[in-house]
Amino acid sequence: MTGDEFQNRLDKAFVFEGANYGRMQLIHGTQDRYSQEVMLFSGHFALSDSFKAVFLEAVELMNTFCRPRVKTPLSEHFPQFLPRLANAFHTVCGAECSAIRGYPLPAFTTLRNVFDDVVLVSAALQKITDFYKIEGIDPNGKFDALAAKKARKDEEYRIRRLMTGIGSGLCAEVISELTKLNELFDFEVHGGRLSLADSMAFMRGAGPLQILPKFVPETFALFMNRFVEVCWALHRVLPAIQPPDVPLPKEWADRWTLVDESFEIAVRSLSNELGKGVGDAYAEFIKVKFPFNAGAVFPL
Repeated sequence: MTGDEFQNRLDKAFVFEGANYGRMQLIHGTQDRYSQEVMLFSGHFALSDSFKAVFLEAVELMNTFCRPRVKTPLSEHFPQFLPRLANAFHTVCGAECSAIRGYPLPAFTTLRNVFDDVVLVSAALQKITDFYKIEGIDPNGKFDALAAKKARKDEEYRIRRLMTGIGSGLCAEVISELTKLNELFDFEVHGGRLSLADSMAFMRGAGPLQILPKFVPETFALFMNRFVEVCWALHRVLPAIQPPDVPLPKEWADRWTLVDESFEIAVRSLSNELGKGVGDAYAEFIKVKFPFNAGAVFPL
């Protein structure tokens, strides 16, 4: 079977109302309408776009302003740090794209990986661990896949305990709220239980099975709040992109600080405006465990 034959038999089988794959217009149209409805959260998108803009500007300046001026070679850890930063940025951008098109809970699940990895990055930048250890690798030893997997898991557990758990030095209230966030992620990542809750009416025989995206402000707000929290953590480690001898220009630092302050306002609003403990607790976590500012440089 040729490639054309493979495609043609599918094209012919799924003509609907005179159009190939015509039923797909149901999905495309619903996604378009959903994207318009989420504009209700205009403040969120202003903060999100500001964060992405300051991130992109940092990368551009790193390449055009910093690199030509670097005189002292950077450590082997620097090229391990930057891809993690880039991957986290790609993932949060992809998650937001998915959420905007009508899939906020699948997007929510991807934020879990970003949060976990950025916590590890912060720990490495503070020399609690290093980029070899969080991969389970001994740079001076022979690589063994099984041993590396075990070492990586053990190190992740150790860092989690020191950054968010009982060994963190954080107060009991903050640890409790971080545990609740972790459990909320688990609730959707393992079994899609938040998504299944949207089908309760169908399971009770009181409504249709919801297949197409349906805008529910509370569900999008759940994604939006976690997105802001995770992006704030990522924003906090961004200044480490600066080589020690060549910091980024002051204008960039001022914009970074503006975005940082805006993240704190947005996160604390969950406590100040809605009375939820998670806002102030998460802000305290960021202040203590991501103690970086616009003047921070790569420390390793």
